[in-house]
Amino acid sequence: MNSIQVPEHSKSASADPTDASGLVAYARSLVPVLKARGKETAALGRLPEQTLADLDAGHLLGMTIPRRYGGGQVSVRTFLDVVAEIGRGDASVAWVTALTNVTNWCAATFFGEEAAKEVFCGDKPARVVGVLSPRKAVVKKVEGGYLIEEGVWGFNSGVYHATWDMLGIPLVDEQGKVIDQGGALIPIEQVTILNDWNVIGICGSGSSSVSVTNVFVPDSRIASISKAIQGDYQSTHLVGESLYQVASMPMLAIILTFPALGLGIAALETFLETLPRRGIQYSWYGKQSEAPVTHLVVGEASAKLDAARVILEKHAEDLDASAASGVYMDYLQRARIRRDVGYAETLIWQAVDMLASASGGSLAAVNNPMTKIWQDARVASLHGIVNPSLNFETYGRLLCGLEAGSPFI
Repeated sequence: MNSIQVPEHSKSASADPTDASGLVAYARSLVPVLKARGKETAALGRLPEQTLADLDAGHLLGMTIPRRYGGGQVSVRTFLDVVAEIGRGDASVAWVTALTNVTNWCAATFFGEEAAKEVFCGDKPARVVGVLSPRKAVVKKVEGGYLIEEGVWGFNSGVYHATWDMLGIPLVDEQGKVIDQGGALIPIEQVTILNDWNVIGICGSGSSSVSVTNVFVPDSRIASISKAIQGDYQSTHLVGESLYQVASMPMLAIILTFPALGLGIAALETFLETLPRRGIQYSWYGKQSEAPVTHLVVGEASAKLDAARVILEKHAEDLDASAASGVYMDYLQRARIRRDVGYAETLIWQAVDMLASASGGSLAAVNNPMTKIWQDARVASLHGIVNPSLNFETYGRLLCGLEAGSPFI
């Protein structure tokens, strides 16, 4: 299948990777072409090369890379706005954009200058992806670093386009006792992609499982995840750069809702675009747009989406402000963001489901654009970090004077 081309005028819309408005405008310009490539992307199971080139042309995969290494170093709020725009076009593209950028941010923030130069100053573009929780990881402490004897990690989104992989491993002492949880930066050439991504939604994200066998990782490319959660970052060379002082778990959590927000907006836009052509079977209404039940659905769904957007924009701005203050965000506020991430995700899914259900029997058609949006939104809502029940319970435990029951806050 021939890839659809982006108009030349769009490719120059974001020549400056640090220009927030330009990045958002460029992302918006991609929406029609991403929609048009949707079937190709889903069938391929990863991003088409032309889509990857379009993202690179607009600097959309380098938004969180430090400026000193040629990146955009944008605010969390700009990150949200850009990914939500892409999500209006294709959730898979938005998912890869969100996950690549947040892991680029991890590589810049959790690790020291030596690792940063290795990752961001190489011959290939820096595209870091990652998985923090291994399905299996057998690790040995050796001189100068760690040997990953064998390991398997699932849902490694964007890995087909990556140049580095940040994989979670147990950190052990010389006797093999686990003393911490860590992240290891590994060149993608040392990672085996297992090609097992076969799903009903966000099909083009290429979130395959990966494995590693007998790979040495030097200490310079090892970070303590537990320290990172507390804001004890190795990136002392970036002190004073507020993006790299953002609280880690809220950052890792909130970005998962950015593609979902774009999906919700796309669902409402798609419903309203097709509404004039639809009736309501087995009713007196010749036009669905004239039925009060339709007005109720649109009113409630749009309210849910607006509420989700307000929640996410507020917390994105809070993360930016807290980082700029130089004081690491306090524990309860970090937990509140995780709670609200779950709530915003719930609102978005409910809105999409309402609009899809109101589309009637046509939702059963594979070629109905609302069907793909509905499937993508359902899959997006299943990520463990955005699980509302777990996030509500965690915050409720804290308000009741108990420990959170989770280290990921």
